[in-house]
Amino acid sequence: MAVNELDLVIFQMAVESVRLLSSSFDEKAAEIATRSRGSLLFDVRVDGDLEVQRVAAIGYPGDKIGVVALDREGLVSCCCLVNGTFSPFIAPLENWTSMPLSMQAQIDVTGYARLLLAALRNAGHMLDR
Repeated sequence: MAVNELDLVIFQMAVESVRLLSSSFDEKAAEIATRSRGSLLFDVRVDGDLEVQRVAAIGYPGDKIGVVALDREGLVSCCCLVNGTFSPFIAPLENWTSMPLSMQAQIDVTGYARLLLAALRNAGHMLDR
Protein backbone atom coordinates (compact mmCIF):
# COMPACT_ATOMS: atom_id res chain seq x y z
CA MET A 1 0.00 0.00 0.00
CA ALA A 2 1.39 3.40 -0.95
CA VAL A 3 1.68 6.21 1.52
CA ASN A 4 -1.01 8.78 0.81
CA GLU A 5 -0.29 12.49 0.85
CA LEU A 6 -2.69 13.34 3.68
CA ASP A 7 -0.98 10.85 6.00
CA LEU A 8 2.38 12.34 5.07
CA VAL A 9 1.18 15.89 5.76
CA ILE A 10 -0.23 14.93 9.17
CA PHE A 11 3.01 13.15 10.09
CA GLN A 12 5.16 16.10 8.95
CA MET A 13 2.96 18.55 10.87
CA ALA A 14 3.41 16.48 14.03
CA VAL A 15 7.18 16.43 13.52
CA GLU A 16 7.32 20.19 12.95
CA SER A 17 5.16 20.88 15.99
CA VAL A 18 7.67 19.21 18.34
CA ARG A 19 10.92 20.05 16.56
CA LEU A 20 11.75 23.05 18.75
CA LEU A 21 10.43 21.74 22.07
CA SER A 22 13.03 21.65 24.81
CA SER A 23 12.63 17.97 25.55
CA SER A 24 14.58 14.80 24.89
CA PHE A 25 14.39 12.94 21.59
CA ASP A 26 12.45 10.07 23.13
CA GLU A 27 9.90 12.55 24.52
CA LYS A 28 9.64 14.22 21.11
CA ALA A 29 9.18 10.87 19.35
CA ALA A 30 6.43 9.91 21.81
CA GLU A 31 4.76 13.31 21.33
CA ILE A 32 4.90 12.93 17.52
CA ALA A 33 3.18 9.55 17.91
CA THR A 34 0.51 11.06 20.15
CA ARG A 35 -0.14 14.08 17.95
CA SER A 36 -0.37 12.00 14.77
CA ARG A 37 -2.38 9.17 16.40
CA GLY A 38 0.29 6.53 15.95
CA SER A 39 2.16 4.26 18.33
CA LEU A 40 5.85 4.53 19.10
CA LEU A 41 7.49 1.32 17.87
CA PHE A 42 11.04 2.08 18.98
CA ASP A 43 13.60 4.76 19.76
CA VAL A 44 17.20 3.58 19.55
CA ARG A 45 20.70 5.01 19.56
CA VAL A 46 22.71 4.69 16.35
CA ASP A 47 26.45 4.31 16.86
CA GLY A 48 28.84 4.79 13.98
CA ASP A 49 26.62 6.81 11.65
CA LEU A 50 28.10 10.09 10.47
CA GLU A 51 24.77 11.95 10.33
CA VAL A 52 22.32 10.33 12.75
CA GLN A 53 22.62 9.63 16.48
CA ARG A 54 19.09 8.31 17.19
CA VAL A 55 16.22 6.96 15.16
CA ALA A 56 12.59 6.28 16.10
CA ALA A 57 9.68 4.69 14.28
CA ILE A 58 5.96 5.29 14.72
CA GLY A 59 3.39 2.78 13.52
CA TYR A 60 0.10 3.74 11.87
CA PRO A 61 -2.88 1.78 10.61
CA GLY A 62 -2.59 0.40 7.12
CA ASP A 63 1.03 -0.75 7.45
CA LYS A 64 2.45 2.79 7.44
CA ILE A 65 5.53 3.70 9.43
CA GLY A 66 6.85 7.15 10.26
CA VAL A 67 10.59 7.39 10.84
CA VAL A 68 12.25 10.29 12.67
CA ALA A 69 15.99 10.83 13.07
CA LEU A 70 18.06 12.96 15.42
CA ASP A 71 21.17 14.40 13.79
CA ARG A 72 24.62 14.78 15.34
CA GLU A 73 23.83 18.37 16.41
CA GLY A 74 20.85 17.17 18.45
CA LEU A 75 18.12 18.35 16.11
CA VAL A 76 15.19 16.35 14.79
CA SER A 77 16.40 16.68 11.24
CA CYS A 78 15.00 13.89 9.10
CA CYS A 79 11.60 12.34 8.77
CA CYS A 80 9.80 10.15 6.29
CA LEU A 81 6.67 8.05 6.05
CA VAL A 82 7.09 4.62 4.47
CA ASN A 83 5.00 1.53 3.84
CA GLY A 84 5.42 -2.00 5.11
CA THR A 85 8.27 -2.85 2.75
CA PHE A 86 10.59 -1.62 5.51
CA SER A 87 9.07 -3.97 8.10
CA PRO A 88 11.98 -6.45 7.91
CA PHE A 89 14.32 -3.65 9.03
CA ILE A 90 11.94 -2.33 11.68
CA ALA A 91 10.81 -5.63 13.26
CA PRO A 92 14.12 -6.45 15.03
CA LEU A 93 14.25 -2.97 16.58
CA GLU A 94 10.60 -3.12 17.61
CA ASN A 95 11.12 -6.57 19.13
CA TRP A 96 14.18 -5.37 21.05
CA THR A 97 12.20 -2.45 22.47
CA SER A 98 9.53 -4.80 23.81
CA MET A 99 12.11 -6.86 25.75
CA PRO A 100 12.82 -6.31 29.45
CA LEU A 101 15.80 -4.02 30.11
CA SER A 102 17.88 -6.94 31.37
CA MET A 103 17.56 -8.61 27.95
CA GLN A 104 18.06 -5.36 26.03
CA ALA A 105 21.37 -4.87 27.81
CA GLN A 106 22.62 -8.17 26.39
CA ILE A 107 21.67 -7.47 22.76
CA ASP A 108 23.31 -4.88 20.52
CA VAL A 109 20.87 -3.49 17.93
CA THR A 110 23.21 -0.92 16.44
CA GLY A 111 23.67 -3.05 13.33
CA TYR A 112 19.91 -3.25 12.80
CA ALA A 113 19.59 0.51 13.19
CA ARG A 114 22.34 1.07 10.62
CA LEU A 115 20.66 -1.38 8.23
CA LEU A 116 17.38 0.53 8.56
CA LEU A 117 19.09 3.84 7.83
CA ALA A 118 20.92 2.33 4.84
CA ALA A 119 17.67 0.91 3.44
CA LEU A 120 15.91 4.26 3.87
CA ARG A 121 18.77 6.12 2.22
CA ASN A 122 18.95 3.63 -0.66
CA ALA A 123 15.22 4.14 -1.23
CA GLY A 124 15.68 7.94 -1.31
CA HIS A 125 14.27 8.62 2.16
CA MET A 126 15.87 10.34 5.14
CA LEU A 127 16.91 13.24 2.97
CA ASP A 128 14.28 15.87 3.76
CA ARG A 129 15.75 18.22 6.31
